Amino acid sequence: MKLLHPWILPVLLTAGLLLNSGCVLIRKGAARMISPVATQLSDGFMRENDVDLVRDGAPAFLLMLDALAEAHPDNPAVLLAAAEAQLAYAVGFVGQEQKERAKTMLLKSKTFGLRALSKKNKHFAAAVDGSYDDFRHALTRFKQPDAEALLSTATAWVMWIIANSDSPAALGDMPKVMELMQRVHVLDPDIRQGGVDQFYGIYYTVLPLGAGRDLDKAREHFEHSIQVAGPDYLLNQVTFAEFYARYALDQELFERTLRNVLAAEPGVPEFTLMNAVAKMRAQTLLSQMDDLF
Repeated sequence: MKLLHPWILPVLLTAGLLLNSGCVLIRKGAARMISPVATQLSDGFMRENDVDLVRDGAPAFLLMLDALAEAHPDNPAVLLAAAEAQLAYAVGFVGQEQKERAKTMLLKSKTFGLRALSKKNKHFAAAVDGSYDDFRHALTRFKQPDAEALLSTATAWVMWIIANSDSPAALGDMPKVMELMQRVHVLDPDIRQGGVDQFYGIYYTVLPLGAGRDLDKAREHFEHSIQVAGPDYLLNQVTFAEFYARYALDQELFERTLRNVLAAEPGVPEFTLMNAVAKMRAQTLLSQMDDLF
């Protein structure tokens, strides 16, 4: 499982900065300071074009956020930050040879996300482990400001299911995940550069033949996500090639899309890191083309 999603790569900071600022926050218990500091650091690092630097800074970032989540278990913002960091590292940087490690990190991400939503909504807290109908009803109490948290949690949960696809119990959670994402679609359909359509595009692509796979629907969702994101955000185009073009056995579309990504020169600073990731992934996929088709 080596997949980079456009909405989940967080800011992974250098060890010195993390440990110095993190210890102060934990020691003083200044929960109200955490969100604005994280936002400012995130805005700066999204302009970073060195993916290796981001990857190397990840372990310290994860340790800090885990500690903050333990220190502030009732703070949804802290819980969500920890959830997204675990998710991004597991999906972006943990290789195929570390499947058990990925499962552990994805479980932690899902758990943090569900805890955050439960702190926001007491009805949801009571319904998480309840019936499907109770769960679906509780979701109606979430409003537009909750869309980001719902999207992060749904993404963590579905990646955990994929990592545990040999478990009937894990697969049994899929209807609840789909309800989470449907609520996001109702509240904010274009959130995170078309993240909802990316989710559905992947979903309709990877379902088994005869059990829900629908490449026409998948392409519709992928193309809408690309339209929402705009030409200066490249990861949606890479995901379209990696999933739709490959599963449709359209090698010409696959190669053309990825070469267009490599040739692109977007000028939006806040997308610098994500576009660097997209180009890196595009190059890797092109090098594997003979094996993929």
